[in-house]
Amino acid sequence: MKSHTLRHNLSVVVAGLLFLPALAFAQQAVSHVRVVRLSYVSGTVALKRPGSTEWVKALVNTPIQEGFELSTSAGSYAEVEFENGSTARLGELSKVDFSQLALDAEGNKLNHLTFEPGYATFHFVPEHQDAYSVKVADATLTPSGKSEFRTDLRQGQIRVEVFNGSVAVVAPSGSAKLGKDGVLEYNPGTTEEAFNIRQGIDKDSWDKWVDARDTQAQLALRDQAVSARGLRYGWSDLNTYGEWARIPGYGYGWAPYAALGWTPFSMGMWSYYPSFGMTWISSEPWGWLPYHCGMWDFVDSWGWFWMPGSCSYWSPALVNWYTGPGWIGWQPRPNPAPGWAPRPNPVHGQPGHPGPGRPVHGQPGLKSVTVVPASVIQNGELITPRVVTRVRPADGTLIERPPVPPSLFPGVRLTAGTETTLHVPTSLSSTHRTPAPATILMGGDAAKEKALLETHQSFWGRVLGTSPSSQPLRAREGSTLGGHYAVGGTVGEFRGGAFSRGGGNPGMKGMTGPVGPAPSHGSSHAGPVVLGHGQSAATAHAGGGRGGMHGGGGGPSSSVSAAPSVSTSPHSAGPSAGASPSAGGGHH
Repeated sequence: MKSHTLRHNLSVVVAGLLFLPALAFAQQAVSHVRVVRLSYVSGTVALKRPGSTEWVKALVNTPIQEGFELSTSAGSYAEVEFENGSTARLGELSKVDFSQLALDAEGNKLNHLTFEPGYATFHFVPEHQDAYSVKVADATLTPSGKSEFRTDLRQGQIRVEVFNGSVAVVAPSGSAKLGKDGVLEYNPGTTEEAFNIRQGIDKDSWDKWVDARDTQAQLALRDQAVSARGLRYGWSDLNTYGEWARIPGYGYGWAPYAALGWTPFSMGMWSYYPSFGMTWISSEPWGWLPYHCGMWDFVDSWGWFWMPGSCSYWSPALVNWYTGPGWIGWQPRPNPAPGWAPRPNPVHGQPGHPGPGRPVHGQPGLKSVTVVPASVIQNGELITPRVVTRVRPADGTLIERPPVPPSLFPGVRLTAGTETTLHVPTSLSSTHRTPAPATILMGGDAAKEKALLETHQSFWGRVLGTSPSSQPLRAREGSTLGGHYAVGGTVGEFRGGAFSRGGGNPGMKGMTGPVGPAPSHGSSHAGPVVLGHGQSAATAHAGGGRGGMHGGGGGPSSSVSAAPSVSTSPHSAGPSAGASPSAGGGHH
């Protein structure tokens, strides 16, 4: 009997010893190097890094990682976009902590947020076995499947409203599952009935703004001439703020509407992230994917354009660094020429950097370097066209990274009197009304947005039988494409398939750029061919010249890496985000 007991106990000990390494491995297998995007900013939105006590004023496109905190001031709003298009939208005087943003060993995303006083709407789009929850006071909200829900927390009172899907609410005093149009009210500080549940949502201005943002993103993705592949966050902005074209010798590329003389990586700031190193934060509303995957290039007949590659991985910044007397500079990392073998960066595994002092034979270089005083990088100051100058690469020295201690603040330091206020003085009521941003698009003009939608409905709606929501809003931030090619039309005009009838960009027809021929709207022209909005892969022309088209991975990827990914597998002739042509001569 004793022998049997001894053998039993011994087996338990051995099993326990075997289990401990497995448990440790499972814990180590969780990756915390995930990045989500601050995709909309209105007013004063503040951000705090984990371990820091200082709030900074956040820029749009700031990368957010696990442990970051985000808050809004009075009359201020924010939107955070996750890799697959899920969103968290904060109303004024609200705060959210990103308690966990991780990946498990199978690549499932672990999203656990903590919401504090204010109001917010969460849109969850699950993939695989993703986990998602929002903790509000002593209650935990867990959506099931694709769901969109709102929560309000004021003076300890909680309200939850479910617009789509279902949400489980668990608190110490009870639990419930809300379906579509369900409303739950709960006051943790009372001994009355734990949950007050009813049906029917009375939407206010905030709910309607959220609906408009959802609709804009869906329509903009559907309106794209090039379909999204790989990482999804930021794709809808490309249709809103720029144009896709087939560029002979390169393949499919995208160019933003910008001011004359614009260059990439010239509006924003540099910040240091311990997980990635120097990271570019663009202040341009579209400035997410074009700066964190793919490659930039330049042609005389078009200007600057971006080629996405497979966009399977996120990179902090795809640039080469230079230094000179009192300055630090950078330029977009060019596409390597055929036969050029890059040396991987030993820190982040980023290809494409030849290393200090090494000749760059065979690697086509761009003709200028964007330069700022070294103090701008060191202090984490805003970079605008006013503070940059440009020099030739030969006037500086190619380096691995800036030789100055970088700023650890992913934003602009708040001055006295601009700190965020997190207290909301009013309590919840059955007829709550909460304010919302004035515009759907960042930097938009409310009156112009309204007029464009009304015009679309009154004229095109009658002629074509469409509704205001059938076309996305499209905005222009400047009068050129890629900072070079001048285009006509009204800045911020509403355009889409109903206007162009699928025939390219009517605002550009007959125009001539400052250098070179006008882009073509047919395959017979030698210049870039502007793609029609909503053009399908079956009707688009394949990229020619240097390498044509290359495909990327399949569906959305949740992987985050400091290294870019360029696919080399052949792809069909239709446009997709996998277009990543090989390089040749003729770079600027």
